[in-house]
Amino acid sequence: MNEKTPFEKSSSDSVYSLRNVSLFETIYGKNLISIGGFDSVEYMFSDLETKNLNALDIGFGLGGIAFYLAKNHQMKISGVEVHPWMVKYAYENAPKDIAPQLSFAVYDDQGQIPYHAESFDMVYSKGVLNHVRDKASLFQQVNTVLKPAGLFVITDWIFPQSAPNNAGPLVHETQESYRQVLQNAGFHEISFRNDSKMFLGYVQDLLKNLEKCKMTITQEYGEDLFSGIWNQHQDLIKDIQNDRKFSMRILAKKSAH
Repeated sequence: MNEKTPFEKSSSDSVYSLRNVSLFETIYGKNLISIGGFDSVEYMFSDLETKNLNALDIGFGLGGIAFYLAKNHQMKISGVEVHPWMVKYAYENAPKDIAPQLSFAVYDDQGQIPYHAESFDMVYSKGVLNHVRDKASLFQQVNTVLKPAGLFVITDWIFPQSAPNNAGPLVHETQESYRQVLQNAGFHEISFRNDSKMFLGYVQDLLKNLEKCKMTITQEYGEDLFSGIWNQHQDLIKDIQNDRKFSMRILAKKSAH
């Protein structure tokens, strides 16, 4: 999801609710809430060794990425979310053949990641951290649960400049602000890969899919909602083409000591 939330039916309703699952899956694909499908997941990890790793998914959503990595990369995946219904949904929809490789939980009562220190070879997050304002606290927790020399893999939006007071649904992180908060949390060997060109193709494919699904969406959710989703992604294309935002794959390593 991006800057607006056209899925919402009223200001008091959360976009991330169980009733919107069928809409998410119509737009993004089975068990997904992010653009690009499983092609984008493969590209996120394309130059990394992932097989048999024990990893943590920050913001696992409907569980689709965790299911995919467990099945296709033989990874053991744990996930953490803010929405309890997502934990239940992910467990209920996990393919039986990979269920033993999966574990899902919500943050604890103090908002902490509920896993022990030095538990994971890798922590990853795709399309989630643009909503997190207190990255300093979260990234320190990520550093703690990673094993020495463990890798933090992120796909997120980077902006050419920060917004005043970071107002709005998305936090406008620049490359420098992202680097700084990662360094402050104890990470090093931080790198940024600009995947905007690839991501632009994902958005264009999404619009083609939206055209095919227009009748289904409008019949169930209404013309206004469809128009909002359509316009949102048209605006996203313009933002990418005009360098107003960049899709970045960010890597950061925990110290080996």
